[in-house]
Order: sequence, then structure tokens, then C-alpha cells
Amino acid sequence: MGGILRFGAVALMWGSTYFWIKMALGGMSPTQFSFIRVLIGAGAMLAIVAITRAVLPKRPSVWLRLLLIGFLTNALPVLLVQVVPDATGADFGVVSVFNASVVLWVLLLAPATGEPRSPRGLVTGVLVGFAGVLLMFPPWEEASRWLTWGSLVNLVAAVAYGYAMIFMRRLMEAENTRPLVLSATQALFGVGWAALTIPVQGWGAAPQWSGEIVVALLVLGVLNTAVVFTFFVRMVRDEGAVKSGTVLYIVPVVLMLGSVWLEGAAITGLQVIGIAVAVLGVVIARLPNARVESATAGSARVPVATGGS
Repeated sequence: MGGILRFGAVALMWGSTYFWIKMALGGMSPTQFSFIRVLIGAGAMLAIVAITRAVLPKRPSVWLRLLLIGFLTNALPVLLVQVVPDATGADFGVVSVFNASVVLWVLLLAPATGEPRSPRGLVTGVLVGFAGVLLMFPPWEEASRWLTWGSLVNLVAAVAYGYAMIFMRRLMEAENTRPLVLSATQALFGVGWAALTIPVQGWGAAPQWSGEIVVALLVLGVLNTAVVFTFFVRMVRDEGAVKSGTVLYIVPVVLMLGSVWLEGAAITGLQVIGIAVAVLGVVIARLPNARVESATAGSARVPVATGGS
């Protein structure tokens, strides 16, 4: 039951992120938002680490691996966006498809990284779920939207995140690193990455504070950056990178339904079918016969290519 609740919390939070970001950007620049959000998240994580008395890694080799994960999931996308501005937000349909493709990249990268083979039921669920996302945001409609530099940025980011998810699981297994500790270190690195972009992007005019903006920052900083990301890392450890990644199929479902509810967006019959297919794929992937991955994950202890401890 705990796994289902974590899955639902991640899907709901990540699917609603677009609306919270839109609220926060109503009174501050993107640079201010990015830095303040991760700063709040890092503060929340450090408080949780202190309260739970979690032990941070001591060996430099472990910190280097954590730094690599942070680079793949945070710094690299930021650097790419510096080259192609607004590559992550110009079209949330395109972004949603590339985000969902992370699961496919995990499957494709698994053999090269020594990961155990995923069971047939899990692979079937992954393919069905991704087909559902494609039905929600058909790439054959306005194909020019997909042939842009922004799409290339999102593709590279998806591949990087897929590898990072594999790397997360293996690090937690090899070093017995707690999900809380991994999340806390990523939040700390996130502050550093965001600070490095300030001289490039500029700080902008003073933020126009309001109750809505404060609430949005707290939700995104404390819940998203700290609590919910820790839930996701726990899922990666317990269920494996592929199965936990299927939450990325429900994220666009929440986003689309939220757009209909909060913004009065129209929804087509094809998109309704896509939502049903995406949910079906997740159900198939999470059936009992697809749980072999998490059971066999512990048997694969091949050192990661970036170096052992």
C-alpha cells in the first residue's frame, strides 16, 4: 500500500507542477524562481536529515557519484536550456512526451549498464503506456513542433535522466545509501547549479511577493523538491528504475485533466482514449507478474562504468 501511495503522490505533485510554476512566475523572474525554490527545498531536506539523524556519505567516491547524478538530472538540462532558451516550457505536450520517453531509455540503456532484464509483462506495460502518451499528444499533428532545437534538448535530457535513474538504484544498492540522503544531496547540488546560472541569466527586478507566490514556492520547494522527490527515489530503490519510471505516464494525465479543470482547456476524444491507454499501461506494468525486476535487481551488482567505490 505504501508503494501505491508514493506512486500517487509523485504523479499528483509532478503533474500539477506546471500550475504551481505558472503561479510563482506571476511575480518573479525564472532565475529568482529556480534559485529560491531549490533553496527552500535544500533547507527542508537538511531539516529532515537533522531530525532523522541520517548519516551523509563520508567517502569522496560516493560524493562524486552523487555529483554525477546531479549533473545528469539538473545541471545538464540547465546548461542545454542556456543554449536553447525556453526548451523546457514552450510546448508542454512535447515536453510531456519526452519526459515519458525516459522509461524507454531506461529499458534501452539497461543491457549496456548490466541491469537485469525486465520481465515481459513490465515491458508490455511500458510500451502500452507510452502509446497512450503519444495518443494524448499526437506527434503526427503539427510535426514541425517536434523538429526543433528544443526537442533535441528534451531528448538529450530524457536520455540523461534515464541513465541517472539506473545510476541512482545501483548507488543505493552498492553503498546502502538511503533515499533520503540521496535526495538531500541532490537538493544541495541543485542550489549550486541554480546559483551558477544567476550571472548568466541575470537576477531581474525585485520579486512581487504575494500569498499565492509564497504558497507556490513552499509547495514546489518543500513538497516537490524535498518530500515527493524522496518518494520517487524510494520507488527507484524498491521497484527498479523501469517500473518506478512508469509514474511519468500518469504525470501528463494529471496535467491534462488539470488543464481542463483549472483553465477550461478542451479535450478531444483521442486524448481521452490516450489517457485510458496510458493508465492501462501502468496497470499492466504494476501487475504481480511484472515484479520480477525488483526481486532480481539485488542480484546484479556489476560496477557502474563511472567507477567503483
